[in-house]
Amino acid sequence: MSTRGLEFAPAPTAFPVPPVGTDGRDLRAISADGIAVLLSETQADLTGPERRLTTRLVRAVTGRDGLQSAARFDAAYDPRYERLIIHGIRVIRGGVARDEGQPAAFELMRRELNLERAIYDGRVTAHMVVPDLREGDIVDCCYSIVGEQPALKDSFSWFFILQWSTRVVETTCRVIARPEQRMLIRRFGGAPAPRVGDSNGRRIYTWRVRDLAPYLPEPYSPAWSVGYQAVEIGFARTWAQVSDLFRGMYEAAIDDGEPPSEFVAEVEAIRGRFSDPAARAVEGLRLVQRTLRYHSVAIGEGGFRPRALRTIWSTRYGDCKDASVLLTTVLRRMGLDASCALVNVGMGDDVRNFIPSPRAFNHCVVRLRLDGRDYWLDGTLPPQAGDLQRLTQARFGWALPLVENAELVRIAPTPLEIVREVVERWTFPREVGRPARLDCSTTHRGWRADDTRRLIENRDPETLAEMYREQLERELASPLRPVSSLQISEDTAANSLTVREAYDVEQALVSLGSEGRQFLSYDDVVRPNLPILDATPRREPISLGAPRQVITRREFNFAVPTNFSPWDEHIRGPGGLEARARFEWIDRRRGVHTISLTVPGETLAPRQAEAYRAFFQRLANNSGVGFVLRTRGGRYISTSGGHFPWGWIAWTAIVIALAAARCSGAA
Repeated sequence: MSTRGLEFAPAPTAFPVPPVGTDGRDLRAISADGIAVLLSETQADLTGPERRLTTRLVRAVTGRDGLQSAARFDAAYDPRYERLIIHGIRVIRGGVARDEGQPAAFELMRRELNLERAIYDGRVTAHMVVPDLREGDIVDCCYSIVGEQPALKDSFSWFFILQWSTRVVETTCRVIARPEQRMLIRRFGGAPAPRVGDSNGRRIYTWRVRDLAPYLPEPYSPAWSVGYQAVEIGFARTWAQVSDLFRGMYEAAIDDGEPPSEFVAEVEAIRGRFSDPAARAVEGLRLVQRTLRYHSVAIGEGGFRPRALRTIWSTRYGDCKDASVLLTTVLRRMGLDASCALVNVGMGDDVRNFIPSPRAFNHCVVRLRLDGRDYWLDGTLPPQAGDLQRLTQARFGWALPLVENAELVRIAPTPLEIVREVVERWTFPREVGRPARLDCSTTHRGWRADDTRRLIENRDPETLAEMYREQLERELASPLRPVSSLQISEDTAANSLTVREAYDVEQALVSLGSEGRQFLSYDDVVRPNLPILDATPRREPISLGAPRQVITRREFNFAVPTNFSPWDEHIRGPGGLEARARFEWIDRRRGVHTISLTVPGETLAPRQAEAYRAFFQRLANNSGVGFVLRTRGGRYISTSGGHFPWGWIAWTAIVIALAAARCSGAA
């Protein structure tokens, strides 16, 4: 039976649906949020004229909190090439089953999950709410999605999970293929090998697990890390075959007849202004970045096939595929060697381990080959600064250029550079109660400069100045009074941008009564740049972000001679992590505190967690400066000695705050 784009039919004979029992188990003991999952079963059948993915989910309602989620059924599909077949939405109560999967119960909704990102994929959601659901009921849902993306031309890859974040009594995943369809299998997290059998000319791969302990991914793990039991399976293909699948689509879009005259004029103007190929390449990239507004219509084959060049230029919008087609055309018309290349934004570093498949990628960039080097350019970014050597390139681990005889290409790691350098100049008054002067200069480089530039360009000067002031007020825990306007300067070729601020800081020094007044610097190195790990044993890698260096230099100008012991701490950690924290005197009234952090790699191995925690703790204890200025008669007086580590002050404050909170709670 078919109605309103949905079909209703019994489950296929290759997917039996026997009753699922509870075996007398205490379902509350294995439930989470009022739901106990009894069965999760999925089957991919590749042997018919159309690909069929059948799913069955059986859940028991063990508490009121589970009623809302158990009563809701949602299944998304693309009606342009897929059909949704409902096999049953059954409710079992006291051993008696009733089927609520009736045509009139369903609503079809066009819900764009990525609408806020300007991505439209045309998928439809079939939605229904199960009526009269009560605690103790079992909900058994079974449905199939039939069809496949036409642009993928009989490719197949599937990543499925066996170990969930909640306990599942039984998880079964099955692939039915023809014997001649050779498969590649990759297992994660100790997943078992499949049981393989032949039946009626079909080869069946089955994974079945029971009562696996829940697995929660650890915080600060890289996106490519899969510590839970999971499996990737797909047709045996080569990366060259994957490239060939897309290459014709992209080349056809590039060679879309005669380019628009306005487009040709823009490119020729760049050629006329710049003779150096590297300068031409950068200006060509900026042309695309200025011209194209990101907007993706991934309907039907649109998720994989770029639009034609003339359409892209005339509409002035597009997604990563369109931007790459436009940029490749620009560069080729300048006589440069350019090609589109597929990458994976989150899993890029692990792509080399993937089963070759079109679904291994979710983004497209351009590879430029110039003077024996590869440059990776992303036309979807806002206009970037920097010459070709200092331009922030796309860094996604591995890429698949869409060229003949293609192979995966390793994208060179991000070069190590100082992405943020802060210089603070503190000038303290002679009289108690007067504000201190803070002149602050922050220089951003590379990708940090691009991000800051975008922030500045999208705010008016007054709003921007207020935002900077409020952020610094929170960090210093003091009201600030601007003494000059926010100043911004940049070096476009070097891709650096400097923001200068100047304030009177009302509460730079906090009263300690008869002891004098205390200064504590804030932490702008450790917390913003390094993850905080708990003390539990680590199973997954630790993500540190892009390689980078950050430096903060604080210069102190005292009104009276002041003295406390200088220090110089050189701190080394695992994976090349390195920091240096020091305080030195220039003369009796001027001192300089400098702290630098170097993060040379993106991840650490789990075995390095303990060494990382030790590095983090030592750096946290040395990442600021604290001192007390003595007072007499409303004025600051000369001091000597009395130095105490900033880290001791910070951790003592934390301990006092925690103790106060506990006392308050006890009261």
